[in-house]
Amino acid sequence: MATLTNAAQFFKLRMSTDRMQRAAALGNRLVETSYSFASGRMVGLATATFVVFLTVILPEEASRNAAYFGDAPTPDGSFIYSASDLYDMANAYGEDGRRYYIRSRFTFDVVWPLAYGWFLWAGIAYFGQAAERPQVRYTVLLPILAVLLDFMENTSASIVMALYPDRAPVLAHLVPVFTFAKWVVIGLSFTAFGALVLIWLGKRIPQTGE
Repeated sequence: MATLTNAAQFFKLRMSTDRMQRAAALGNRLVETSYSFASGRMVGLATATFVVFLTVILPEEASRNAAYFGDAPTPDGSFIYSASDLYDMANAYGEDGRRYYIRSRFTFDVVWPLAYGWFLWAGIAYFGQAAERPQVRYTVLLPILAVLLDFMENTSASIVMALYPDRAPVLAHLVPVFTFAKWVVIGLSFTAFGALVLIWLGKRIPQTGE
């Protein structure tokens, strides 16, 4: 019996190790692919797209949100909230507001995460080439994770809105987690972006002076 137990534990450990190795290999492939696409032109296009969203599209979306939601907060615009707060939002939106919320999560809120994700990904990949520490290269994965968390947040929140006034206990507790994690990762992405720009500039300025 002890032999069987030890064999089962070894098998579980081996499977866990294999999963970790596959995840690491996938991460390495994503990093290498990201840096292979890095270019100043891509950074320029991504930056232009990001600026258009910030100055034109986001203000229009904010106006539509205000028309449907009033002063009520939104899950993706909040940082910390609870499942109870999420239900309060659903109640405050009303039936029309909830329908609009769901529709916008699968229209505007599909494109917007891709826009900011592309901007951060392209910038980190381009300016990250100046970093000497190889570990820094993995920061290019942060924007990808942020976009995935955004999609998970939107999908889960939409299901909660669609089911309301019925409850979805598991999802209602997961949505705030996705939101919090998304904002943390976005913050880390912008921090990495800014730090890499400074490193890049620091390496170019002395050469210009020479």
